[in-house]
Amino acid sequence: MNNIAILLVEGRPEERMLIRKYLSPPPPVHFDLREAETLKEGLSLLARDHFDVILLDLELPDSSGLDTARRVITKFRETPVIVLSNPEDEALAQQAVSYGTEDYIEKNFLSSALLLKSIRYAMERKKIIQEKYDVLSDLILALEKIDSLESLLPICIGCKKIYHEDNRWVDLEEYVRQSSNIKTTRATCPDCQRSIGKNFYVTR
Repeated sequence: MNNIAILLVEGRPEERMLIRKYLSPPPPVHFDLREAETLKEGLSLLARDHFDVILLDLELPDSSGLDTARRVITKFRETPVIVLSNPEDEALAQQAVSYGTEDYIEKNFLSSALLLKSIRYAMERKKIIQEKYDVLSDLILALEKIDSLESLLPICIGCKKIYHEDNRWVDLEEYVRQSSNIKTTRATCPDCQRSIGKNFYVTR
């Protein structure tokens, strides 16, 4: 991604000017930087526009400490957050990462290279976390559908056959074939293959 939209939430004008300078890298990277002096202003911008990354100072005129990070993360979970911390606030910044922000940078170590590296890392980390969350959500949905299916279809607890609407007990393959246009194929899973192999050698 060569065009990155960034929201900087920082109360100190001199800090904003410095970060603005650091976020002026040579092509092909381009940062579309927006600035907010207070958390209220930052939340308002986030509600209106899309941002790829949030650079967040925890000590703002209208909010301080972990509550600053909490209020941003709670409302805008999809956007990665990088905490900008003072040296004396490093422990607080680490707590913010544990709470859900992607990274933190001490202001006295700021540089163009470090900012770019942290921004790319934060975006990639958020992407991976979101993908895992999506997979988990799909799995939960699939399990819910299976539970729903089991509650609707009478299934024998012994042989696992399904009671068909024409008053017959049929195996799953036959039920699927009769109830849909899905074609099934026969195969042997690895566990059954091992079981068949063991039984073969035992009976010989």
